[in-house]
Amino acid sequence: MKLQLVMICAAIMLTCILGFAYGDEIIYSQDFDKLKDGDLVGQDGWDLITALEAGMGSLTVQSKVAIKGKAAQVDALQEVYKTYPKPVEAGICYLSIFFRKEDKSTSNTIHIYMGQGALAWSAGPVIRIGNDSGGQPDDIGIHDGSDDVRVQPAKFVVGKWHHVREVMDVDKRTFDVYLDGKKLGNYKFRNAAHKFIEWLMIGFDGGVGTLGYYDFIEFGTGTGEGAYIRATSVESRGKLSTTWGELKQ
Repeated sequence: MKLQLVMICAAIMLTCILGFAYGDEIIYSQDFDKLKDGDLVGQDGWDLITALEAGMGSLTVQSKVAIKGKAAQVDALQEVYKTYPKPVEAGICYLSIFFRKEDKSTSNTIHIYMGQGALAWSAGPVIRIGNDSGGQPDDIGIHDGSDDVRVQPAKFVVGKWHHVREVMDVDKRTFDVYLDGKKLGNYKFRNAAHKFIEWLMIGFDGGVGTLGYYDFIEFGTGTGEGAYIRATSVESRGKLSTTWGELKQ
């Protein structure tokens, strides 16, 4: 019991030290490991978006995935959102998130949307992982401005975990996107009317079967350069430490 307490304290201290070292204020983080298996909705403030899209279901907290620990599994017609504890209304903020798209079906995509309140799912920063990007099932599509301007700047490996970091300049309504540490480019908010960042939406409003997974979400102020290190260092069971080697292969 004492050893477990020491390990927990050490993990908390490491998280604080790494956050301070990189100048980040961590506003929200979630690795799903302490949540109950089953519906994500109703846990840690996650909710359905049925007020805007009828018929959407909940992502599932799932233990039986390809790596240790838990992740959020998304099946067809499942979308959820989380309102952050504190919105970022100016300056620089970031999102760090891991994803794994589960198959090569042209019907399946998973999304990463963020934005401001009632402006809802038009969103500010928008990433579409898969065919819905307008490209192929293994494309990452990013909105660079409006719906009419969408780019597919990178490929990923279906069935493998990948890391995305978005660094948003709220004042300029622009965001940089990094895939597995490599910068893909600088892009404009899909809807520039989003003047601050206060929520995250994950999932997809279509598809067939199991679409993929999300894990290790972290949102805060600053650039989030230490987010990947924090995610892999604090996790004592090696949840993603071995996976990064697979990504590089």
